Amino acid sequence: GAQAPVMTFPRPVGLLYLLLTALPLCSGLVIDLKTKDDARSVFHITSFGYEEKGVFEFTLKDFVLLVPSSHKKEYNSDHTDGNLVFILQSTKAGGVRLEEGTTDTCFHKTEDNIGDNDMIIKIPYNVITNQKEMLHKKIVIENPGSYHLYFSNCLTGTHVGFDLELVQYNTFGAEKVYLPAGKAILPSLYGFLCVAFFASFVFWIVYLFRNKQYVVSIHLLMALVVLFKACTLFSEAFEYHWLKTTGRPHGWNIAFYIFSFLKGMLLFMVIVLIGTGWSYLKPYLTEQDKQIMLVVIVVQALVNVAMVMLDETAPGAIGWLTWRDLLHLLDMLCCCAIILPIVWSIRALSASAERDGKAARDADRLKQFRNFYGVVVAYIYITRVVVFLLDACLPFEYTWLANVFSEATSLFFYVGTGWIFRPQGRNSFMKIGVDDTGDEMDAEPIPMMNTA
Repeated sequence: GAQAPVMTFPRPVGLLYLLLTALPLCSGLVIDLKTKDDARSVFHITSFGYEEKGVFEFTLKDFVLLVPSSHKKEYNSDHTDGNLVFILQSTKAGGVRLEEGTTDTCFHKTEDNIGDNDMIIKIPYNVITNQKEMLHKKIVIENPGSYHLYFSNCLTGTHVGFDLELVQYNTFGAEKVYLPAGKAILPSLYGFLCVAFFASFVFWIVYLFRNKQYVVSIHLLMALVVLFKACTLFSEAFEYHWLKTTGRPHGWNIAFYIFSFLKGMLLFMVIVLIGTGWSYLKPYLTEQDKQIMLVVIVVQALVNVAMVMLDETAPGAIGWLTWRDLLHLLDMLCCCAIILPIVWSIRALSASAERDGKAARDADRLKQFRNFYGVVVAYIYITRVVVFLLDACLPFEYTWLANVFSEATSLFFYVGTGWIFRPQGRNSFMKIGVDDTGDEMDAEPIPMMNTA
C-alpha cells in the first residue's frame, strides 16, 4: 500500500554542502519540480503574471499513483477521471488563494475555489497507469492577470509522484520575456538602485576622508556594508536581465547569493555593534554584547544559507512552506535580537544622564540612540512585513513596486544611520566600567580614537 510521505527538503546541517553542489544546476524561472510519495490533496506550485498572448507550457512525466493494495482494482479510468488535475487560476492581484492542504474536501470540485477564467488540466488515464507516457500542454493566455498553478488530488488515501517541467513567458512580437509582467522592469530598476547605492558609498568615503580625524572603526564597517549592498544590486540586475531574456540566471545567481550573504551578515553585525556603542561610546564589547553578537551571526548565517536553498526550490516541493515559515520566524527573531543592544544603550545613557553633570552631552547621545532605535524598527517592519503585504495585494502588473519600496527603504535606512552617527568633533567615547557579572557600570568620557 501507500507509504507515509517522506520529507524531501534538506535539513539545516546539510544546507551548506547542498548549496555548493546544487547551485550550478539551478534553472531560474524554468521550473523542474520533482515530488514523490506526496499525500497532499492540493498544493500551490508557482505563480506568474501574464500579459495577453503569454505562454504557459508544461510537460508532465514519470507520474506515479500509489493506492492502498486492498483497493487497487477500484482505481480504474472512471474512478480517476477528473480527480487528478492541475489548475491554472487567474486573479488580478498577486496573492495565492491557497498554498497547500490535506483534507477530504476536493479543492477543484468546490464551487468557491474555481473561477470563470480558471483552467483545469486533467491527467489522462494512460499517463497515470504508464510511467513512459507524458502529458504536454501549451496554453496561450488570452486574459492578462496573475496566474497560479496548483495540483489537486481528490483520490482520498492515495499518494502521487511526478516530474513537472514548466516554462512560462510573455511574448512581445518575436521576443520572449521570461519574467512575470510585474517584474519585467526589475533589471533596469536594480541597475539604477545599484548606481544610487554606489554613489552613496562614494559620498560616504569622501565625507570620511574630509573628517578623518573623527573617524572610528564603525564608520569604515558602515562603508563596507554600503559597498556590498551595491555589489548585491549589481549582480541582481544582471541575474534578472538573463532571467528576463533566457529564463536562466547564467551564474549571476551565485554572485548574488555571495554578495547578499556578506552584506546581510555585515549589516546585522554593524547594527549590533552600533547598538552596543562599540567604537562610538566605548572601545570594547562586554560579555553580554559578545553573546548577542555570536547568537545573531550564527543564526543569521544559517538562515541566509537556508534561504538560498529555499529560493532554488520550487514552492510545490514537500516541506517548502514549513521551511519558509521557519526561516521567516528565525529571521524575525534575529531582528528582535539586534534591537536589544540598542535598548540597553538607551537605558545606560538615561542612567548616565541622571548621574553625570554634563547632562547636555548625554542627552544628545540619548537622542541619537533613540532615533537609531526608531530607524531600525521602521526598517525591520517595512522590509519584513509591509513589503510582503504589498507583493500579495498589488495588481499583478505593479508588483515591482514592492521590490522598489524594499530597496528604497534600505537606502533611506543606510543614509539615515550614516547621518545619525556621522563623524563629528563633539563625539567622544564613554568609559563604561564592567562589573564581575558583565553589567555596565558608571561612565565617564575618554578621548575619541583617531584612526587617521
